[in-house]
Amino acid sequence: MPNLKTNNLDPKHFVFWQPPASYMIHVGPDQQPVRLSQIPLPIKCTDLKASFDNNSANPSDNAIGEGVYDYLRQFPDCLHNVTYALLLRDGYSHYLADLAAHVVMLDAKDVEPAYIFRKLTYLKILLLLDPVNSGLLSQLSQGFYGLAMTFTELPQVNRHLLEAMRFGQDLLKLKADDQSALNLLAEIDILFGDYPAAITKFRRLLASLSDQKSAKADQKIAERIEARLESCLEVGFPDHPLIDDLERIGDAMQLYAAKDYSLATELLERLEEDDYFMSELKSADFLCLLGMCRIKSGDQAGAFDALSQTLEIEPEHEQARKVIELI
Repeated sequence: MPNLKTNNLDPKHFVFWQPPASYMIHVGPDQQPVRLSQIPLPIKCTDLKASFDNNSANPSDNAIGEGVYDYLRQFPDCLHNVTYALLLRDGYSHYLADLAAHVVMLDAKDVEPAYIFRKLTYLKILLLLDPVNSGLLSQLSQGFYGLAMTFTELPQVNRHLLEAMRFGQDLLKLKADDQSALNLLAEIDILFGDYPAAITKFRRLLASLSDQKSAKADQKIAERIEARLESCLEVGFPDHPLIDDLERIGDAMQLYAAKDYSLATELLERLEEDDYFMSELKSADFLCLLGMCRIKSGDQAGAFDALSQTLEIEPEHEQARKVIELI
């Protein structure tokens, strides 16, 4: 059974199999027939070998379901992703129940970014089956934005922000005045340096809030949005987008991991001297990383200064406390 020439994103573990015309799988206790679409389906290499060992020209029904499920979990944006999700719905619904259970489990606990990304991947698959589900779109846009702004995820900040923007824009197509989507997309516009677009969205958001009945919570939100709007008007057109600074931090993190401490320190110190960055994105984690880089570069006094500032912002910052005690 040849591996078809298709967009195989993991040729080490998957091959693609073309179902014969009118090929059926049989599902459920009653073995109901389900016809397969005439597109290449991902099958695990080990399962394909097993079918050869059993002198079968085609993979088993279980192998088809498991291959599609595992491939889609790794590559939810792959070619034919909607058809794969529909196949899981019609022929292997237990896999979708497994996805939903994992999402609920991950929602119930505080998890590392890798697990958050996994949850968002599962939500993407569920969205393939219900593309106009505003709840899923909101979770995906907010989730990817939160992931993008997680310090350890800054090496992937651009990718995560674009995902957040995509789902936020899809949500606005369904609900033109969705307040959470307008606010999130305005904040993303600021990061990409598009202040006019952010100003427009903040004004739309304020208009939406004013149409509602006045409440203390809404007044506080309106005051915060007005402050962000005023800040945008003051900045006008920045000389560079903040996303560049976030990516520079990501570069510094990778340089630190590669033990190129001097260059990592140089990148971070440039940011420390940038008033625009420090006013918008200064954080305890940034200052702690700067302190760690300075220690490795032999600048003990500079490290102490950066770590002291870290603790001023976040007194319980565990890493900064441990390192400053050593200094």
